Amino acid sequence: MKALVVVNCFPPLLKNAGGVSKRYLTLCRALIEGLGWQVTLMTPVNVRCSNEDDVLRWLKEGKLVHLPARGVRIESAADGVAVFLDLFSAVNAGLLLNELFLKRDYDCIFTDDLAWRIEFLLLTRATGLPTVTTTHTDITHMPSCKGCVKLAWNLHILSAHLASVHATVSQVFGSQMSKKYNIPVGAVWPPILWSQEFKSEPATWAQRAAAQRATWLERLKAQGCTPKAIMVSAGRWSGEKRIHLLFDAVPKDCALVICGDGTSEYATTVEHAGPPAGRPNVLPIRKMLNAVELRVAYAASDLFLSASNFETLGNTVIEAFCSGTPVAVQPAQGHLEFVKDQKNSWFVDYNDQDEARATLSRIVASGLDADSLNRALPDFAPLGQKFRAANFAKDFDEAVLQPALAVGRQQRLGGGCNAMVELAKRICCFVTCFFLWFLLRFATRVVFVTSRDPKFAILGKLGAALDDGRGETIVTLPCLRWLVGSKWLGSTSVADTGSPRAVDDYEGHYRKRYRTAMKKWFQTWHEVILMLIAIVCVLRGSVPMLRRSGP
Repeated sequence: MKALVVVNCFPPLLKNAGGVSKRYLTLCRALIEGLGWQVTLMTPVNVRCSNEDDVLRWLKEGKLVHLPARGVRIESAADGVAVFLDLFSAVNAGLLLNELFLKRDYDCIFTDDLAWRIEFLLLTRATGLPTVTTTHTDITHMPSCKGCVKLAWNLHILSAHLASVHATVSQVFGSQMSKKYNIPVGAVWPPILWSQEFKSEPATWAQRAAAQRATWLERLKAQGCTPKAIMVSAGRWSGEKRIHLLFDAVPKDCALVICGDGTSEYATTVEHAGPPAGRPNVLPIRKMLNAVELRVAYAASDLFLSASNFETLGNTVIEAFCSGTPVAVQPAQGHLEFVKDQKNSWFVDYNDQDEARATLSRIVASGLDADSLNRALPDFAPLGQKFRAANFAKDFDEAVLQPALAVGRQQRLGGGCNAMVELAKRICCFVTCFFLWFLLRFATRVVFVTSRDPKFAILGKLGAALDDGRGETIVTLPCLRWLVGSKWLGSTSVADTGSPRAVDDYEGHYRKRYRTAMKKWFQTWHEVILMLIAIVCVLRGSVPMLRRSGP
């Protein structure tokens, strides 16, 4: 059986979509290795740079086929840098038409939160192929959700009605989405473990955890801190994660190690939250950790913290459970899915800094060794064992895949009146998709050219998006690409930057050069000016023609 996976995110894109990227890596692993499917992956991401041996092996064996797609880079002052697949690129449209109508040998289609996914879902509905679309977050809490972005979000939510199965990542989030937007939620993904490293028993990591803890203690001692307990926060550094609430909630006699990275200015705030801000007990480590490093970090700490109040599930919470580390999280959203206060972990209200500090002090005083945890949290160890022993492929097949295939069988063109009704639905979806594509292509290009915040840039090379910002951009309007070279747009590569950070730091390599280029007046307005000149020339040329054609 074959699956077509069309997504914005896949490793190595981790800094602004780490959870979603890992989710679709887990899906590909489940389909290929767990269920024996062949997968075609259409994404603007350079998957060969994912640092995942499984991905390279699948590509070599032909079990995974990568369709390089056109991507758009979006930068917001508040939310940082992200990449999304451009459904209104002529190249991408051609790829989709070829896969869905000419090859037409797929059994199921999967897609994530594609921008303007209503266009894609109309197209898949016109083919009658079962489609699973998943909503991973509610972006209305983000500062950049305004204007055209808010309009796109409203259509995005409306499109859930077109999918064979509209899925979410937790029962809590699915219930909230259903009530808030009155949309169907047909399935919930089982919890994911994106790497096999999280399936092994905690005892096997004890030696490496002790070495990592010793390294942290040495660095903390140099900062003037000798902690009673080490607490850790890991993941993307962005405002909605509310990492800043942890800085002063941690007791003074405990330490907070913050591992991760991000592409917004908020990440710089987190990076300097330690001694430069007068906090010797805070140790920021600006690096996106791989699976082994994450597993070691969890095991080396006594308690995992999260102040986020918008998580749709919280993959880091599941990873901490698997690593034998209890969590102390904000009692909100996806944290409510598995965490039970004082049964398998703790809830802490980080909105009240004083109360949060007092609660964490009580947790540390009660003891965080294995025997103390068994007494205080009787359900903690069994839940971790349950996650480690879970069979994601089997659970996903039952919860998501089989319901989608059942809908696909209902949409087949058989005989009788049902076939006529189904054919009429397909024709209506295709016609709507056809005209909507041209309308939204024009609208998105105008927005790309004129929008100031967020800023948009079309990536030149197909399937080459990386976390480090490599790759040239091209002019938004195809008719002007022969006139304006991509080098005028200020694109840069890692090789010619002088960033003191690691080579995988997107913001360090991209933002400085991009801002330098955008200071030039021509740099900002050249497409608008050329478009206006073209319109004036057409109008001036049409006046003599009208006069000659007159009586």
